[in-house]
Amino acid sequence: MTERYVFLLRYDEKLIRSAVNGFVTRALFRENAARTFVPLALMIFACVMLFFSGEQELGVALFLALSAALAIFVASGWRMHLRIMRGKVDAMRGRWPMARLRDDGVIIDGPGPASLLEWPQIKAIWPVEGAWLLILATNHFITLPLANAPQEALDFLRAHVSPSPVERA
Repeated sequence: MTERYVFLLRYDEKLIRSAVNGFVTRALFRENAARTFVPLALMIFACVMLFFSGEQELGVALFLALSAALAIFVASGWRMHLRIMRGKVDAMRGRWPMARLRDDGVIIDGPGPASLLEWPQIKAIWPVEGAWLLILATNHFITLPLANAPQEALDFLRAHVSPSPVERA
C-alpha cells in the first residue's frame, strides 16, 4: 500500500510523563470509573460499618491497610508504564523514529522491527499534552507525538480510527 503521510517523531521526558500520566489517569478515573470507584466505595463502607459497630481499631486498621495497598497498586502501575516507555525511547537513541500513515494502517518505526498496525486494531485515540495515545487494548497504548505531525495526517488518522470519538487536544 501507499504511504500517505510520513513524519518524524520526537520524544522527550516531558512528553513521556504526559503520556503516562494521561493514560493512567484516564484509564482509572474516566474510562473505567465504575471499576475504580465502586470497589473503593465498598471498602470505605465496610470500614465505616466496622468503626460504628464497636470495632474502631479494626475499622481504622483495615482502612489504612486497604488505602496503602491501593496506593501501592496505582503507583506500581504508573511506574511500570513509565519504565516501559522510557525503555522503548532509550532503545531508539541514535535513530530517527518515523510515523508512516498508510491506507491499510500505521507503521511506527520504533526500537524493534516496524510492523503494520492495521486501523481496526486501534480502539481509541486519547489526546494528552503534546501527543495522542493510540489505544490498542485495556493496558496497551502507543504514544504519537504531535510536534512534527501535519494537520492533514492527523485528520487522516482521525478518520480511520472508528468508532471512538477523538477529543480535541
